[in-house]
Amino acid sequence: MSFVGRTHELGAARRELAARRVLVVTGGPRSDRSAFLDVLAREVADEAGLPVYRVRVAVDSGEWSSEVVLSRLLEACGEAAREALAEPAVRTPGEAADRVVEACRGAFVAHPCVVVVDGVQAGTMDGIPSGTVDAIPTGTADGSLLAGLISVFAESESFLLVGSADAQEGAAPPSAHALDDHTVLLERAVTAHRGGRLGEADQHLRALPSDRRADGRALLTRAAVHCDRGDPRAAGPLLRRAVEAHQVGGDRHGEAWTVFLYGRMCRLRGRAEDARRLLHSAREAFRAVGEARGVAWASGELARLATRSGTPAPEALAEARRLHERAGDRRGAAWAHLWWTVARADEPGFLWQQEFTDVLRRFHEVSDRLGTAWTLHHHALTLTRADGPDGADGTDGTDGTDERQREADRLFERALALFEEADCPHGRAWTMLEYALRSPARRFLNGDWAAEIRHVFHGIGDEAGEAWVDLAEAGPPPDGEPPYELACRYPAALLDAVEWTEAGDPLIPRAARDTQPDPRPDFPRPGSPHPGDRDRPDDFRAHVRLTLLDEAPVPDVPARIALQVVPGPAHPWSTAPLPPLTARATPLGHAEIDPAYAVPVVGAKSYGSESHGAEFRFTPHRPGSHRLRFTLEDPATGTVLQQVEAEIDVVPSDPRPHRPTAPAPRPASARRA
Repeated sequence: MSFVGRTHELGAARRELAARRVLVVTGGPRSDRSAFLDVLAREVADEAGLPVYRVRVAVDSGEWSSEVVLSRLLEACGEAAREALAEPAVRTPGEAADRVVEACRGAFVAHPCVVVVDGVQAGTMDGIPSGTVDAIPTGTADGSLLAGLISVFAESESFLLVGSADAQEGAAPPSAHALDDHTVLLERAVTAHRGGRLGEADQHLRALPSDRRADGRALLTRAAVHCDRGDPRAAGPLLRRAVEAHQVGGDRHGEAWTVFLYGRMCRLRGRAEDARRLLHSAREAFRAVGEARGVAWASGELARLATRSGTPAPEALAEARRLHERAGDRRGAAWAHLWWTVARADEPGFLWQQEFTDVLRRFHEVSDRLGTAWTLHHHALTLTRADGPDGADGTDGTDGTDERQREADRLFERALALFEEADCPHGRAWTMLEYALRSPARRFLNGDWAAEIRHVFHGIGDEAGEAWVDLAEAGPPPDGEPPYELACRYPAALLDAVEWTEAGDPLIPRAARDTQPDPRPDFPRPGSPHPGDRDRPDDFRAHVRLTLLDEAPVPDVPARIALQVVPGPAHPWSTAPLPPLTARATPLGHAEIDPAYAVPVVGAKSYGSESHGAEFRFTPHRPGSHRLRFTLEDPATGTVLQQVEAEIDVVPSDPRPHRPTAPAPRPASARRA
């Protein structure tokens, strides 16, 4: 997507349109501008063999007129679009913008064509919506016609030409800085992100004016870039601010995309239950606002949750791909096709060569560099692990091993180059690791291969990735048990799927690179009495268990939280009465907790038994992630025994948007432990 100022140079405009599929021509008398758009549209249409459709937004004395004139309409246009054009007179620019956008949504996106929309007022160029990790939110809540048009055509195969009128026809040409810097930089950042150019997107986002960086869509784009680079922890604070910004603006589309990206962030961090709950909420929110692409993306992320335990869900991924295709989302369909292929790549007899080739073609068509890189990565990985050219057993005595290894090396090199160009350290580190493990010659040439890869993982705070490098460097564990740094992060089923080659190199499950899980706080440290029981808490410790008793907390509605002290079977409290402890709860944000402190706690008599603990009523005042601090004390001695913090995700209420409110004052007696 691009903006072109006053220009009548046809060749330059054609090149710009071919590169971005969206062209905005500003200024000039209406007759000259319209003639230029017509010539350009006809040339593009003739080359591509597409029909041309023209929309004119009529303006009368600086005011929007009551009619939206559509000179030609697709025969396949739905009744909804016809009705949108035939509605009574509009009263505001925002209503006229919505009318045109809805007509285009119903008529032009379903079939490739060339669309010319002329007469867009220059003032409506502000507020172009940016995207999230996977799609641009639709809607024209800000009254911006250009913003809505770009959001509608972002994933279609159609070409969009926009003629933007000056405030007064015939006025002096606008200066080079006439466009709002925030609008231009944000549009460039979104375009770069959607093309998988993460470093370029980050540069544009950093260049945003400091007073405009709190824009909800800019925050979403920044969070999406962090997730794609492999740094999901940095996305959390941005998403919390994005939720609040969308609530203030009443942008339900933005809210839905924020909840979706929150769910994706939780999946990346290995928080499966939180991710599942948020993605379900996002999918329902998308359905409520008629966002078909969002429904497809949420469905795909839910399907990918199954890979964490090492059991892919190809049927669900295939359904997500169909949803993307029905929504006209070519980029989303390419990603769903990739994950479906990866989920089936290790099946005997699956024709993965053909599927990876088709996925590469899809990503080339939408110019997604990051998708191309991950496709090459998994294609190379499959080549090094398969028995034959397409997963079938070889019959020539050599099974083509040497040739497949050379081809895999070429694919790894291409993937590594693309990850470096895209500035994606997560993909770069995993490609370097797999390339080194699958190609002994590469390790021989680089004696510090493990240190280099570990350094890349460390740069994005990926301790799980560093643990896989440690495993690869150390070789098979002598006792058969996975190292602590992996065991405390991944499900046992995934770690049980790790295999070892005759050379002592690990075959790391594909799902390992889909998450960067944090260590479980209750996981036993090395040297505990039962180190082999990887899911059992420390027998000699008592720990705090927090349980959310109400599903999906929403703003301004109390949710119950139960707090229990659970002693291990070897802890003295497992047989003796629990001392009269007190628990104190403190909200660290826009929320209230009742009661606030001095709540008696009754612990379990033995590990795993039912017990009734302290119950708090948590009332958040805004969506997003809320942190709560719980402090356990022995009132007899005044000793603080333990302090824990919990993070609870609050989803937006549906359908009515909530506004953030100031937090309630804390009791004067509350003190920091």
